[in-house]
Amino acid sequence: MKSQGWRNVAAGTALSVTGAAVLLQIAALLPGLGISTQFIVSGLIVALAVSAPVCLVLLRQQARIAGLHSDLAQAFQRLERSAQVDGMTGLTNRDVFIEMTRDAMADRAGWLIVADVDHFKQINDDFGHGVGDRVLVAIGDAIQANLRAGDLCGRLGGEEFGLFLHARGGREAHAAAERLRRTVSELEVSTFAGGEIAPTLSLGIAASQGLTFSEVMRRADEALYEAKRQGRNRTVFASEPTTENHLRLVAAKA
Repeated sequence: MKSQGWRNVAAGTALSVTGAAVLLQIAALLPGLGISTQFIVSGLIVALAVSAPVCLVLLRQQARIAGLHSDLAQAFQRLERSAQVDGMTGLTNRDVFIEMTRDAMADRAGWLIVADVDHFKQINDDFGHGVGDRVLVAIGDAIQANLRAGDLCGRLGGEEFGLFLHARGGREAHAAAERLRRTVSELEVSTFAGGEIAPTLSLGIAASQGLTFSEVMRRADEALYEAKRQGRNRTVFASEPTTENHLRLVAAKA
């Protein structure tokens, strides 16, 4: 880039001097002007003295503009990423996850997993929101580490996460959910007081085949409620949806 810039300076200077030389030669041929050779040489020196610094200034301006374009492109990429990614965990945010899952469901059937951190409010109350944030970050890392090619994940909000798996069957989907649950249960998240806590997850699984996203989400939510009801830190498959379970889900997550 620098060598190209210097070549541009040399080319610009040469063009300026050549242009000045041509004009002076033409002027020397005009009758009555009487331009001497010494005057022509002086004119060429002046052209060289003026054009070289001007070309250098233009080169610096060109480099500055290129730098501004690069900064603007990077800022746009950061803005685009922040609109798609949860800033704390690095997972896709709720809106992007839902959109991507809907697109994936239109392509082929899969399994939706809704995972919720057990007793998260108590973690925040006992150790502070800073430790709660550490728990969410650690779980986000665990989720990404357990994903396979083609799987989707995102933070649905608060302490709730979503995954969409292109599993071949219920047994494979359950095994994937159990791997994640065990991975999270083995985490050791440090507190600011020097201790450690081991978070756990409750997970609900629902098959997407023949359902809309809203329907499969509701079934996964009800399975999650059942996991909470059974004692937490477990994976439960969705059964037939019921209005009662759906309404009680929010209270069960507390």
